[in-house]
Amino acid sequence: MPNFTDFPVGAPMQRIISAFCALVFCGAALVAVAEAKPNVVLKLSGVLVERDQNGAERTSAVEKAQLKPGDVVRYVIVASNVGADPARNLVPIGQVPAGTAFQAGSASMKDAAHVEYSLDGGKTWSSAPTIRVHTPAGDVVKKADPATYTSVRWIEDKPLAPKGSATFIYVVRVK
Repeated sequence: MPNFTDFPVGAPMQRIISAFCALVFCGAALVAVAEAKPNVVLKLSGVLVERDQNGAERTSAVEKAQLKPGDVVRYVIVASNVGADPARNLVPIGQVPAGTAFQAGSASMKDAAHVEYSLDGGKTWSSAPTIRVHTPAGDVVKKADPATYTSVRWIEDKPLAPKGSATFIYVVRVK
């Protein structure tokens, strides 16, 4: 039986062997990445926010509330990284429910890189959405009314640490 030293190995064969070794190494690296990764769990909750005659805030679970026009609902998204590695490029998205209006300035998150809004259900995003208005003098571009936002998202530059969590908040008013 011949052994591998019986065959001359030219430059093309050396490249093939090198490529094969690189593939094996990359495959091992991919397996290592697959085994050690972030695992982010998102939890959405909503509360009806009411004020008593003294201005003190009272909240109740939105699922149990009979909502009426003018009611204010605060949504909270909690992102928890239950994995072993940092979660990079975290972009939580909150939907503005039909029949409600987003409340300007209500999107918050401690140390968030920036917030973006959508007017079309998340197809396009902007930190300051605009609309085109037709006038007798021609088309005019103006800032969109925040009440017309359909979605909000937070763009994080910093990774979410293993076993860490982040809280994202936004508020809507029932129409």
